[in-house]
Amino acid sequence: MKKRYSPVDACAAIRGCIHAGLCAMFLGLATHTLANDFVKTLELAYQNDRSFQTAKSERDLGVQESDRAALVYLPSLSFERGRSPFEAKDRTTTQITQPLLDIDRYATYQEMTDKRNYALATFAVKELDLARKVFKVISNLVHLKEMQVLALSEAKDLERQAQRAMRRLELGNGTSMDVTTAQVQHAQALARYQSLQAEMGQAEQKYFSLTAQTTVLIRVRPDYESASGFTMPSFEAAQEFQNNPLVLQARAQLEFAKLGLIRSKSAFMPVVNAVIRNTYSNAGRDNYMGMHISTPMGISAYSLSAKQKAELEVQKAQAMLDEVLEQSRLEEVSSGFAVKAYAREMAYRNTAVRVSQATVATTEKAYAAGLVRANDVVAAILASFDVQRQRLNLIMNLADLTLNHQIIRSVPPQQAISLVQTFFVADTSRSP
Repeated sequence: MKKRYSPVDACAAIRGCIHAGLCAMFLGLATHTLANDFVKTLELAYQNDRSFQTAKSERDLGVQESDRAALVYLPSLSFERGRSPFEAKDRTTTQITQPLLDIDRYATYQEMTDKRNYALATFAVKELDLARKVFKVISNLVHLKEMQVLALSEAKDLERQAQRAMRRLELGNGTSMDVTTAQVQHAQALARYQSLQAEMGQAEQKYFSLTAQTTVLIRVRPDYESASGFTMPSFEAAQEFQNNPLVLQARAQLEFAKLGLIRSKSAFMPVVNAVIRNTYSNAGRDNYMGMHISTPMGISAYSLSAKQKAELEVQKAQAMLDEVLEQSRLEEVSSGFAVKAYAREMAYRNTAVRVSQATVATTEKAYAAGLVRANDVVAAILASFDVQRQRLNLIMNLADLTLNHQIIRSVPPQQAISLVQTFFVADTSRSP
């Protein structure tokens, strides 16, 4: 009897890819150090992320500029030596000047606190950006790993169904279409896995760049049951969105604008300095101690326009502050509602996953009893894994919204990251 060609045999090499892929992924993960600690990753990023190192330098420079502003009212010492065409000997002049009344210097001195606040607020914004960046890198790694597991499990279930359909075909109770349908979906699942492999390599490189580590230290998986009952913790009264670094940054810019308005008035105000001057020349020695007053004698159109510009800058800065406050308020409210809604949705998603998995088991038994078609089994498998992928995407979105909500409420990055970590548990199933 001539042997019937089996399409499943053509997938033998692909099945080898599945087994090799599972071994490579699990053995690779086994070499990684278990570190179920998002905060540790954040601390590594503090030390190694290039953009954050630049932010540190900018903060230090801003603080140094603030310290310099405090020196603006200190006395200055000048020394001059030379001669005019009408003098036979050099003239030597030593002078000490102590500013007393100077609007420009006053504005510079007042900027001392605002410059420091602006530098620290800008650095805090960068720190929050780094927390978001760390979570994005971690969540991407976890998401891709879970997607790989789902793709391989889906391929495995579809392979079993193709084998069952082939046995039916060989017994004369099935059709080649039943086999082909399962094989096509099986190949699709493997294609997804291969695509995820390339994305995983890119995600790992981002992790290495962020932490300067040579292996991925994140070994966690989503905790779906815990997420379904998640409630946002209460915040202290001081942790309001008004203290968000973006708001503090806008407030400092408003103060800068107000000081700019004061500085623009210096064109109309006198400058008063106390002066001590000693002069030695061929005519003898001259000692002077007194006041030096410099008063503007005219008002120019340019000085008037500078004042008008400064007033407009104040209005612009105030409008920007109001916009940031309103935007922060809206984000706080919307993200809070979204977190509650997603947490409730997670409970339904968990139920949907359990029902879909039970449906697959029931449909497979019914197919074995000849009660349903092969396509019904394939459809049940595809639907089950689609529901599982939707649940995976939901918990990632929930964790991201939770982090953003805390950041808006001025929760410190380490505390925010620590809370987000509660959506994940140690992946002990893949331990060595």
